[in-house]
Amino acid sequence: MVDRIRSLLARFSEDEMTVRQLVATEASFDVLCEEYHRLIELLDGFDQHVKRLEQLRALLEEELLTRIEGHQPQ
Repeated sequence: MVDRIRSLLARFSEDEMTVRQLVATEASFDVLCEEYHRLIELLDGFDQHVKRLEQLRALLEEELLTRIEGHQPQ
């Protein structure tokens, strides 16, 4: 429960008291908080994958350019 509230408060910090009250009193709001937290975790995971893919792309482009520039026509 703490993680999902933390995720929500990171986005809506100015409404902390209201968020805490809604979590404590409305089950449907708590469910939305859980969904929001899971989405944030998924996006964070995708961000990490995207960064790794961008690094791989840069390495491949560097290798391709090295070969293109070093190519001797036959």
